[in-house]
Amino acid sequence: MKVFIILALIIAITLISFLERVANNKRMKLQLKESYGKKADGSIEEFDRRELAALYYNVIKKTIPEDELLDDITWDDLEMDNIFCRMNTTKSFIGEQVLFAALHRLPKEKNWLYEREKIIKYYDEHPEERVEAQARLLQLRKEDYNYYIPVFMDTLESQRLPFTSLCRILQITLVLLMPAAVITMNPVLVTAAAANFLINIAIYAMGKNKYELLLESLYAMIRTVKTADVLCCADDLECMDVKDNLKKLEKVKKLVSILERKKQGSVAGDILALIYDYIIGAFLWDFTIYDKLIRLLSGRQREFMQVYRYVGELDLSIAVGSFRRSLPFWCEPEFSEKQFSMEGICHPLIEDAVENSFTMEKNMILTGSNASGKSTFVKAAAINIILGQCIHTCTARSMVLPNAGVLTSMAVRDDILSGESYYIKEIKYLQRMIEKSSGERMVFCGIDEILRGTNTMERVAASIAILSYLCEKNCMVMVATHDLELATALDGPCDNYYFCESVQDGDVVFDYKLRKGISNTQNAIRLLEAVGFPAEIIAESKKRCGMES
Repeated sequence: MKVFIILALIIAITLISFLERVANNKRMKLQLKESYGKKADGSIEEFDRRELAALYYNVIKKTIPEDELLDDITWDDLEMDNIFCRMNTTKSFIGEQVLFAALHRLPKEKNWLYEREKIIKYYDEHPEERVEAQARLLQLRKEDYNYYIPVFMDTLESQRLPFTSLCRILQITLVLLMPAAVITMNPVLVTAAAANFLINIAIYAMGKNKYELLLESLYAMIRTVKTADVLCCADDLECMDVKDNLKKLEKVKKLVSILERKKQGSVAGDILALIYDYIIGAFLWDFTIYDKLIRLLSGRQREFMQVYRYVGELDLSIAVGSFRRSLPFWCEPEFSEKQFSMEGICHPLIEDAVENSFTMEKNMILTGSNASGKSTFVKAAAINIILGQCIHTCTARSMVLPNAGVLTSMAVRDDILSGESYYIKEIKYLQRMIEKSSGERMVFCGIDEILRGTNTMERVAASIAILSYLCEKNCMVMVATHDLELATALDGPCDNYYFCESVQDGDVVFDYKLRKGISNTQNAIRLLEAVGFPAEIIAESKKRCGMES
């Protein structure tokens, strides 16, 4: 009777556990389905994995042509960290890394971009397959050590254990001594076998911590391979030759799987697994298998990293599809050699943004009052050139984009540590534009308040010279400025546009609409008045400017 009760309890517990897993799985898939198309939560201030997300890009950027890279200055100017967070609904650490890397690259060749578009549309149009893929990707947990896989693979030779040869010698002697000692019971052989055993245990204990940390990367790698295997078979997509690469990694997968099962048993507290761990540890088997794995992988880095990218591309593509659905509108861009036109463009980080349309036939100078929208418009244009070439998505009604690199000089700051002043840093930012403008690839240059770090007379003279020079080069320049002299002097070689404002009930009101021509309004003193500066400051300011009180 007692046996029956115990069996009934075991069956009941097993059934309850099974039903709970089924319920959790259904709940998770429902959440995945409902979250698709929702805005990603958080900002860069809340995102604590930024440096980890960048590791894959830091490894692969040395293989990317320089004119395809988005440099750090431009990335920071355009607040691309926040753009990344805005669209980061990836479920795996790999997807997060591949998305971060994708936003840093503006490839000249666009064929691969259309291949990415196929994946985006496939998952967007097949919600059941999308949810299954995301559920699988979630198993590649966003744990810190997983993010180091690209670094691990890039430095594979240095990951070998330094005492492998000694391990092999001690293994052989233990294998020879133990049976001899047991059979003969010779005191000398027994003592030698025991000493050998203890030395091996000591080496195992000393090397175990480093070995296990490295092994965590191998476990994550094999989970990546298994995920790629499942997704490649499950979805009606071209697998980018991933099936061939998976076959080449089969031996590695089997070896790591054995070690992973052993570790799982130890962690679970299985007494037999713990005993097994000590026995195997004494024979230093783990270390030699680990070394064998490193040697196998040494000829398979390229294959593995292609599988890695494949998994990341699937995760990225689902995130891009979700990003598109979270926007009020978006478009796939058309590409042109030099044409740059847009209808209904807006900045992707601004809610209820005002739309603007224009065609950039010449370099453009934007004038207008403070806070009227000049800088935001330049950023919106630059960001959309980037997004169009990175993820085939623009936050506009329609866009025709040049196949161009992007450089900016907008958020210049003094650098106290290097001792560089604002002006020195700004002219270095502009110098890189001068250098890149003579290259084969067109460059879009976005500039906010050119040379504002120096006096007015020299600023205007030098700015005219710089922009006149760039007008003759292979670039498209968009400059936001308060210098009306600059706009007047270059009216002809450049197109002039402006933003303006109106005063309503004593307050300054902006409509953020782009207009053709040069601004004739100023609002610095009005803004002081609007935010409540003392009346005597306002009166003195107006007096010095010759304005009516």
